[in-house]
Amino acid sequence: MEPSEGLYSRQALAVYACGFFTLGFAVLVGLAVPLWTVELHARPATTGLVLGAQAILPLLLSIHVGILMDRTDARTVMLVMAIAGAILPLLYPLMPWIPALFVLQMLAGLLYQLSWVGAQTLIGRSYPGDARFYGRFSSAANLGMFLGPLLDGFAWSWFGHWGGFGVMALWGSGLTIAVLALPRNPADALVALDWRALMPDAASYVATVRLIRIPAITLVVLATFLRVSASYIRSSFYTVYLSRHAHLAGSTIGALIAFGSLTGTFGALLAQSVARICDSQRRALLLSVAFALSFISMTPAMPTVPMLVLGITGFGVAMGVNQPILLAVLSSSVGVEYQGAAAGLRSTANLIAGLAVPVCMGFAIEGVGERHGFYLTGAVLLAATAMVAQFTRAPAE
Repeated sequence: MEPSEGLYSRQALAVYACGFFTLGFAVLVGLAVPLWTVELHARPATTGLVLGAQAILPLLLSIHVGILMDRTDARTVMLVMAIAGAILPLLYPLMPWIPALFVLQMLAGLLYQLSWVGAQTLIGRSYPGDARFYGRFSSAANLGMFLGPLLDGFAWSWFGHWGGFGVMALWGSGLTIAVLALPRNPADALVALDWRALMPDAASYVATVRLIRIPAITLVVLATFLRVSASYIRSSFYTVYLSRHAHLAGSTIGALIAFGSLTGTFGALLAQSVARICDSQRRALLLSVAFALSFISMTPAMPTVPMLVLGITGFGVAMGVNQPILLAVLSSSVGVEYQGAAAGLRSTANLIAGLAVPVCMGFAIEGVGERHGFYLTGAVLLAATAMVAQFTRAPAE
């Protein structure tokens, strides 16, 4: 579909809905599962291992699934993931053991993270490099990140863990409906689906990894790691800290996370203006990443709910600004036929952060305590951001 056919056509609205539900999954997992580990009395290091487990299978398979979506029907692949995502959450309360939780997290991470790769493939294939569509797609995704934890937090407070995981199952059902609403597009079936397409292809992996030689892709991959590191602090020990040490209810924690996502919606709409003020997409991207890391890592220094609201607001706005910049730079740097592979490459950086940050932060907290674990993690990631700013090249504006 050509962009001139409208920002609110049937296809555009369906793609926005996929963004709404897919990115919301990550926030739901980041609220419900840490609360579940608190109920199961898991130690910080164990909590970090459990929360990091969701990145293991996607880390191994994300590039291949991105390539698969370039070769086949992204809509069909997403539909399978959406249906599975509606069933899997109900297994959590049925298996209240740490080993089972570890396995469920691996499966959940595969379903939810790769659904997000599929949503990026759809927007990249339909509207490559068009910031108008990316701004609305990012706003829809952030709106899902607002409503999801808000509903889940209240469900957890009112109905316990069955309510929290029940909302996750309903979210999967919503994604299923959104995918079914997508019109079939010949561009989504570049090659007929067969079993050979499902098998990993070494040559395709090599071609995908070589994309990182493009300066803009290098910047996006490194910035993705840092950006998502901030997100994984929020979706792991932020919830644990507020529940275990600040003694906040699930509904209050959900409301804080939801408010941060709501401010991210407005931040996404400001992305173009911020890039223009900074006179560079690169500068706007890295500055907003640094602000997000700073706000979330200073959480223990915010002893009251109003201060926590200010902190999560700054985090949300900064994350909202950098998301559409990342997606637009990524999609405009490669051809339409490589949109899924490029999204898979970015998702790989996402998942490396998803595995490393909770695990390392969990062991840091075991070693230096909850408060200093936040500060130490934030300091390391801010230093890495400064190094990226020093050594990467700006993409073509």
